[in-house]
Amino acid sequence: MHPSQRNSVILLVTVILACGLTPVGADQEAWNPALNLSNLAGSSGAATMAVNPSTGDLHVAWEEYGLADREEIAGRLWHRRTGIWTPVQNLSPFAGQDGSPALFFDRAGRGVLLWTRRYTEAQGGPGTDLMWRAWTETGWSAESALMHNDFYLPGTYGMIPVQTGGSVLLFLTWSTGYMTIAYQDGMWGEPSDWIYLDVALGQVIADPAGILHAAAYGENSSQGGFDPYFRDAYYLSYDGANWSVPVNLSFTDGVADSVGLAFDGQGRLHFLWSDPDSIYSSESLRSAIWERVRQGGTWTPTNVEVTAYNPDQAINSFSMAADVSGTLHLAWSEGLMVNGAHTDLDIYYQAGDDLTWGPEEEVYTSTVASRYPFLVTGGNAPFLSWQEIPAYGQEEVYFSCQGCLYSEPFRGYLPLLVQ
Repeated sequence: MHPSQRNSVILLVTVILACGLTPVGADQEAWNPALNLSNLAGSSGAATMAVNPSTGDLHVAWEEYGLADREEIAGRLWHRRTGIWTPVQNLSPFAGQDGSPALFFDRAGRGVLLWTRRYTEAQGGPGTDLMWRAWTETGWSAESALMHNDFYLPGTYGMIPVQTGGSVLLFLTWSTGYMTIAYQDGMWGEPSDWIYLDVALGQVIADPAGILHAAAYGENSSQGGFDPYFRDAYYLSYDGANWSVPVNLSFTDGVADSVGLAFDGQGRLHFLWSDPDSIYSSESLRSAIWERVRQGGTWTPTNVEVTAYNPDQAINSFSMAADVSGTLHLAWSEGLMVNGAHTDLDIYYQAGDDLTWGPEEEVYTSTVASRYPFLVTGGNAPFLSWQEIPAYGQEEVYFSCQGCLYSEPFRGYLPLLVQ
């Protein structure tokens, strides 16, 4: 994004400081220089991260095409105490196509890595498995199949881990269907039957009372032209017995490409979605990240643009998380709209405190394209990964964090194969 296109943001910050107010995020530490976590031949992407609450260490896993002649799950670990990254590990070094990794730690510090494995007749199939490994004091346990399907599915499962009291409830999704599996005290419960909704779950979080809140993709509110191929952003909740009727929050003001949910420090629920502003959609007003806020069972009446508006702006995707204090952290991919295409994509960030979003920060200026940010928090610190795309088939996983220290002593290493 060219500096001239940030004038409105600079002006806003100047006015705030002149009034004697401190903008949200003004006391935040600087973002560290970006680190190439994958740094392998072949394509790397679909990164996920999780912080171990017992140690503060950060685990990262992603889909990797540079370790074998098929997709594998690669991973690295950052030790908070030493600041050192471990070498890349192949976490799924067996036959089959492995993808869609998900990571989580429960409140006791027990870690889980999940992924989808698909294999053809030539690989001993057909079949599709839900695979997993547990984090132990000595590393990752041997892989095991949590669920088996006799069919080679055309894609991977979606996985949404939700912290609920003393357990983690895993939502395993496929289109508008889902099943749940509880993980508690290091053990998995029995999977539920498949349940089908009118919408496809994108994110699920729990409030202190145990009520589940979901952001989902659903039918577009306009059915003319190409609009049926676009999605709107829906909200629904689950009280332990029934789902509420899905509410279309984006409606005619835009279509949804990414969705996100988080509670702030005052208990307000923030619902965000990004609009790609496709030239084929009659609903898109402009490419932006939009927000609605829910308090006391009522949503704010209008969609509010979170990011600063810029001419020819292209918002590609975003990720949002709340830290332990309730501060919201938002990262997104933004560039320019040229003939309906998103170009010159860089990574941006801003923090939010209740109903106020702070100034935007440019985390990384790409010489090619930066997409698909993924953000998590550890304590009050945000950690951020994204996919850097120098060319098709050469994608890499990049990383940065705010105020943390890390080193990269491993150069020219071979990945460790974890058996």
